Amino acid sequence: MIIGTTGRFLGVAALGLTLAISACGAPRQQPQGVEETPHGYVEGAEELAEPQPAIAYAARGAQRLRLLDLSTGSEKDVGLSVGAERLTEDGRFVYVDDGDRTLEIVDAGVWTVDHTDHVHYYRAPSRSVGTLPLDAPVRTVAGFEALTTVGTADGKVTVLDRRELEAGRVAELATIDSKSSTPLAVPYAEQLLVAMGDDPQRPADRIVATDAKGRPTGAFEAPCAAPRGWAVLRGGAVIACEGSLVRVKQEGDKLTAKLLTSPRTPVPPAGFGYRPRSNEAAVADRTGIWSVNAAKATLRYVPATGRDLVAAASPADGSTVLALDAFDTLISYDLGTGKVLAQRPLRATGLTLDADRAYLADPEGQVIHEIDYRDGLRTARTLTVADRPDLVVEVGR
Repeated sequence: MIIGTTGRFLGVAALGLTLAISACGAPRQQPQGVEETPHGYVEGAEELAEPQPAIAYAARGAQRLRLLDLSTGSEKDVGLSVGAERLTEDGRFVYVDDGDRTLEIVDAGVWTVDHTDHVHYYRAPSRSVGTLPLDAPVRTVAGFEALTTVGTADGKVTVLDRRELEAGRVAELATIDSKSSTPLAVPYAEQLLVAMGDDPQRPADRIVATDAKGRPTGAFEAPCAAPRGWAVLRGGAVIACEGSLVRVKQEGDKLTAKLLTSPRTPVPPAGFGYRPRSNEAAVADRTGIWSVNAAKATLRYVPATGRDLVAAASPADGSTVLALDAFDTLISYDLGTGKVLAQRPLRATGLTLDADRAYLADPEGQVIHEIDYRDGLRTARTLTVADRPDLVVEVGR
């Protein structure tokens, strides 16, 4: 329905460098005496030929965010002014929620810029950018391209200038009243996909395209009961609703929305797991997995009877999906048949993955498990860390 270790990265490094050379093209001719700014130049950052992924983690309640460099295994930390209760990331920034009314924003200092036909990898000093005091507890955080949004329990959405965050400043652009109890605004294609309602005491019932100030752009309005998880993928943005998903896609200079009816309801109110620069994402509840392909606008359900799943993520290969269950088992499923392809006992909480590996944290053992999900869930490395990894996200992917 249309509604309007360094060795780990050598191969990726070579490919990334080749793409950058071929896709960026030859330098443009400049007038004599005028020095050209190199393509991809970012002031204050070093551009590198390979990705710079890191695990950002914290012990619950700690006033310290630790950054584990996945290339070298070394760690550094950033002091916080709040006690960490939840972490959210947008590839570069880590948003540290104190569980109440303050959000601290940390620049992890590693990030990737995706130009579709080629990719740039950057490193800069990590630092705390600052804090954002709010009038109600934080419920959602979404950062992409030029904007970051923070939804709070009073139904308000604070819009931040993400470019200013890159410069080390917290700058508010607007506050949007969602008129609902489910505040969510997903930055996409220089607009916001805002969950809107008509009753502040009830969940939102639609997704509306707005500008950064919250003014409707007229691009589309799509029905969406009780919006929950979201993901921005190569083939568009997806937002989960109670009984469906909304896929929003940029086509030329227009945005269109397509409603994907769920084969099983309700869709769980959990976050999507996906690898960067891909088209697929997955979310799970105790009974099974929902897997969405944004480019193809398809939604599939994989039952997992008796597994009691706690997390899922998509390797984006079109045929498999990963899940973690409550009995400390990592499982690889066949998307088409639901057959278990591989499983590995692994005491862990949470699941994140990038283009090469999956990462699972064991707070009690104080380790991060690095899993090769393309090789029968083989453990590639077990990384001992300096503190309990109660809260874990991956940046620089």
